Amino acid sequence: MEKRIASFDGTKIYYLYNKNRVPLTLVFLHGVGGNWTVWKKEINYFQKQGFSTLAVDLRGHGLSDAPEEFDRYQLDYFSRDVHQILQTEKIKKFVLVGHSLGGGVAINYCIRYPKKLPMAQILVETTCLYPFDHTRLLNLKPYLNHFLRFIAEHKLTRRDHFFHFKEADLSAEGIRRDLHLISHLIHLTPLRTLVKALDNVEKYAFNNNKKIHDALRHLTIPVLIISGDEDFRVPIKYSLVLKKLICNSELKVIQGGCHLVTVTRAEEVSRIMHNFLLYNCLNAL
Repeated sequence: MEKRIASFDGTKIYYLYNKNRVPLTLVFLHGVGGNWTVWKKEINYFQKQGFSTLAVDLRGHGLSDAPEEFDRYQLDYFSRDVHQILQTEKIKKFVLVGHSLGGGVAINYCIRYPKKLPMAQILVETTCLYPFDHTRLLNLKPYLNHFLRFIAEHKLTRRDHFFHFKEADLSAEGIRRDLHLISHLIHLTPLRTLVKALDNVEKYAFNNNKKIHDALRHLTIPVLIISGDEDFRVPIKYSLVLKKLICNSELKVIQGGCHLVTVTRAEEVSRIMHNFLLYNCLNAL
């Protein structure tokens, strides 16, 4: 069922909540520049297995409101949105499932609400460290990063201004791949949102490094970490850091997986998740 909620600061957050026979809700959180649909295949899979599912469009993404102010894209704000939805729907038994930025939101949620923890966490291509240099958002080359920031700071950044963007053709394959990524993101999310969200995450990670690491070391819930071995946006080394920090965690590596295994390898991701949930959560219900 499609729903919208006015969050703590008035931002309207869009989400889909489908209650099912299994008394456990999987809360799906997408990455930066995406929306709930990156989890579509996984959601369909788990609904068929009887799980309740809740998929959120993070603020600034999809059909949720996109505030103008930079500070309203803090990780704490994303977490508070999720908490508001859980409170509204009276969901007490849940698992946070986050991809990339969504995984960062899941980690931040556990730091912010230590007495309202999920039964487990699933972190897909996630990091507790900021993986990009400030001059290389998404590990793009510096001149593409400059272009991204330039158009994010100007008015002409709406989706309809870039309908010819895919016609760009440069000779270097790597540059074409990066331009395709930017084109893809423009069609989903205002660039202002993308830049503000990433810059806020960078600021948070820099200022709270010790706090984040300490929280992960003391995290007692089971955590599944999924990484693609060909992920160049958030390389596998960041998943290994998470594995080392979180005592009750396991790491699954998808061979040949890039940074969008939730889309490109959805069936494999679903099977890995299901096995983890069967062993760590369902017996405790």
